[in-house]
Amino acid sequence: MNRNDQQWNIWAALPLGARVGQNFKVKGDPVELTYKQFYEITGSTQHAEFERYLKDVLFDPTERNKFYARLNEVNHNLGIDTFKPYFELYAAERKSHQQDYTPDSVANLLALLTRSDAGVFESSKYSGYDPTAGTGSLIIQKWHDDRAQETPWSYAPHRYLYRADELADNVIPYLIHNLAFRGMNALVVHGDVLEGRVKQVYFIQNSNDDFMAYSDVNVMPHSDDCAREFGVTEWLEDEIKHIESQKVVWRRALPMKRKALEVNPDPKPGAWSVDPDRLLLKHVAVIERAKKGKDYPAGTVVVQLSATKGQVGLLKSSGEIASHYAAINMIEFIDPYFAWMYLQREIPKHFRRVQEGLNVPLEEIGNCPFSFPIEAMIALQEAANGQLEMVF
Repeated sequence: MNRNDQQWNIWAALPLGARVGQNFKVKGDPVELTYKQFYEITGSTQHAEFERYLKDVLFDPTERNKFYARLNEVNHNLGIDTFKPYFELYAAERKSHQQDYTPDSVANLLALLTRSDAGVFESSKYSGYDPTAGTGSLIIQKWHDDRAQETPWSYAPHRYLYRADELADNVIPYLIHNLAFRGMNALVVHGDVLEGRVKQVYFIQNSNDDFMAYSDVNVMPHSDDCAREFGVTEWLEDEIKHIESQKVVWRRALPMKRKALEVNPDPKPGAWSVDPDRLLLKHVAVIERAKKGKDYPAGTVVVQLSATKGQVGLLKSSGEIASHYAAINMIEFIDPYFAWMYLQREIPKHFRRVQEGLNVPLEEIGNCPFSFPIEAMIALQEAANGQLEMVF
């Protein structure tokens, strides 16, 4: 298949990045972990024990990676901050340090607005920089957006280096775990970004250059070179001597495919623009206006075109379809039950953007955005259990 025609986002459909285009939530894949889940994973019974655990495993790669593996079993959605909801509820010092962190929607928007093409990106010192990082929400969204623009063959962690500065002591373990959990390459400067008074500089390194691996946690020396590099005017703590990275792998990858965000210089009120790299329904389905006398197979998705409010149905068994419907047959490896569930949500939203009267042109059906996380397809197919039927 030609990528220019199909516009696949295979990378974003991998288990490590379950959030693809739109958040399609299925049972067993929570958006955020509860305190009970954190405590069960770490063997804690209260907040103080949980924070002690985070600190105890910070420099213990064996136990730390076991912790990450248990987190990943409960929620593998790494496109959003793992610890922020918990931290804000149980650990944030709102009055003394104004610790209210960036909402995911704002972080997502900033990541989108700061996209650059491969040339500009490679010439930048850092892939992303947050001088007041908190638990890392902005950096995580930037990392996720960078990763989602590539394929498994054009993405290599060694091409990316993020920097996160943070003053507050209580949030540093959460920040480091958030970055190492995702296999990022990042620098964490624990100190005052304005005055340059710093306690430690941590180097989070994906030593295997493997996007499915966790990162090592290293601590940079308190040398003159480090002080110059990170703008340190004063070291506030004794140097922590801790290096985990030994042999570092550098994997080859295809050239970057990333593109800068295109801005319309002459936008029209009410007009809706389509991301040229976004997967559309027409890329993964054969779509036609239903024909009289034609027998359509079971699993055909139907969308009402005339006097429509975006009704979407699914055929339980083969049969004819009235001519005021569009008949949609998904390509082989996309489960029709998943497509029906997804389009029930997306088609009405799409129609609100493009519908000008009672009817919708057939070609607009194909322009509906479409995303398909692999986990959701499997879960929905198991949930169906043969209960496919025509439902409006």
